Amino acid sequence: MATVSRRFRDNFETFSAHRIATGEFTAEDVAELKRLIQIDLTPGPDQLRKEVFFLNAAGVKIPATIDDHEERYRYWADFFEAEVADIELQRKTA
Repeated sequence: MATVSRRFRDNFETFSAHRIATGEFTAEDVAELKRLIQIDLTPGPDQLRKEVFFLNAAGVKIPATIDDHEERYRYWADFFEAEVADIELQRKTA
């Protein structure tokens, strides 16, 4: 994986293990996700969303790219942090 914090790595591993254990992902799915995240965290223009657009409230087509790799990192880190918090909550209530 691209250079990430220990917390990011741990959260990714917890997320991945949980998804495999629940049957939501296969090991191949996790490997593909890891590959895509490596691409996404590479400095430079956004490679994954370069042909993705959305429409704003006025109907104007807006590119979905995030060209700041540090911002992309923050989004992934926040995502995995929230997912792990949910996993931990599920474990406590089980």
